[in-house]
Amino acid sequence: MTGPGRGPQGVYDQLNTTSPQAPPPNSGLIQGAAAAPPPPPPPNYGELGRGQAQADFASASANGGWEFNREAMDKVIKSLEDSLENEFREAQTHASWLNQIKPPGDEVGSQGYAVAANNSGTSYQAFLDGAWKYTTAYLETLKKIRTAYVEQDQAALDALRQIGKAV
Repeated sequence: MTGPGRGPQGVYDQLNTTSPQAPPPNSGLIQGAAAAPPPPPPPNYGELGRGQAQADFASASANGGWEFNREAMDKVIKSLEDSLENEFREAQTHASWLNQIKPPGDEVGSQGYAVAANNSGTSYQAFLDGAWKYTTAYLETLKKIRTAYVEQDQAALDALRQIGKAV
């Protein structure tokens, strides 16, 4: 026997439907509640990297006591280039496999594990992409600053200081 009042199937009969229903009393669910809004778009990491390099430059050179040291600037630029070429590339290569995980078995636990692992890999790849864009933009801005100093382009230096102060 099944149906309301005829055995343990009563709850099953109430939930086995596709038509919209009010939430059960005392369930903690609010009738008519809207879904959560979508998450905001990711930040523009390239713009953040440029802005940070400009702000760092503006801060360092604001008091007039700072002196440009081409050798030190070249070392920082070389270090960032090496990092992008070596560590970032290696991490991206390893990360390329992290969202291709297949479930070890054909059952719910294995499939759930694979979904979670692949989602984690995709998130890591998104992080690396943002870090790459940020670091590349930071590096390109440092190169512009170095070029402006080497060429003694005072207008470019003043513009970079002003942009950095606004960030």
